[in-house]
Amino acid sequence: MIVRAECEFHLPLSHSLKDKRSVLKRVLTRVKQKYNVSAAETDYQDKWQRTVIELVSAAADYAAAEIEIKRAISLMESFPEWEPVAAEIERL
Repeated sequence: MIVRAECEFHLPLSHSLKDKRSVLKRVLTRVKQKYNVSAAETDYQDKWQRTVIELVSAAADYAAAEIEIKRAISLMESFPEWEPVAAEIERL
């Protein structure tokens, strides 16, 4: 079973794409190492204070995949460099 999430974040302290990439790299690396998810930036690559991250998790049942996704989102939301704007989870 596959669960997908789309999360949008605002980076108020970012003043360049280089600042944004630094935050993204650190967060995505941590999320991928800690949880059984794939993660990537999928929108606003050219904006330095905004990003959309997509997460995908596959497991034997929807509940297990959804738990991984929710834990990954919680971890991402805990980083002080950015503010969560929206998050949407769907089962595929």
